Amino acid sequence: MNQIHEGGTLICHIDAQMKVPAIHEVIQKCSVFSTLPDIDLFKKAVIEREMIETTGIGHGIAIAHGKVPDLTSVKVGLGLSECGVEYDAKDGKPVHFLFVIASSPNKQFEYIRTLSTLLRTVRSAEVREELLSLDELYKCDPFHRHGSTQGDIAMRSFVSHYFSWLWKNESKQ
Repeated sequence: MNQIHEGGTLICHIDAQMKVPAIHEVIQKCSVFSTLPDIDLFKKAVIEREMIETTGIGHGIAIAHGKVPDLTSVKVGLGLSECGVEYDAKDGKPVHFLFVIASSPNKQFEYIRTLSTLLRTVRSAEVREELLSLDELYKCDPFHRHGSTQGDIAMRSFVSHYFSWLWKNESKQ
């Protein structure tokens, strides 16, 4: 179970355990980014943004983002990591949910709306409590010897419950 596609936005499992390789892996594995005019420019923009300040907001979540010209809509991919990514997050904890957002400088309203909805969701006390309970289910198996684990199933259920609006919005475009 490497990737699932839900109505246009791709969610993928990531193996990288360090920030830059994890961001690159989400961009490579999430096919929502495959139509970007210049994927290398986008990767560079996301990493340059990370150099300014970490986008690891805490509670196991990071929202990396970068701008590329000539996009007609905001694109969001989500990498799930059972092992966690060393991300220099504000709370010092590993990231298990790595959102990556691509937007155009000309789509600022859509970008801000997407980012603010993501932030509002992850700042909810209910979401934070569920994230803390998920942490107990994480069974890091970097070699994927055990197939789908309870933690992977729980993470996907969590994402489906709280973030399904991402792919619903994508399918409207």
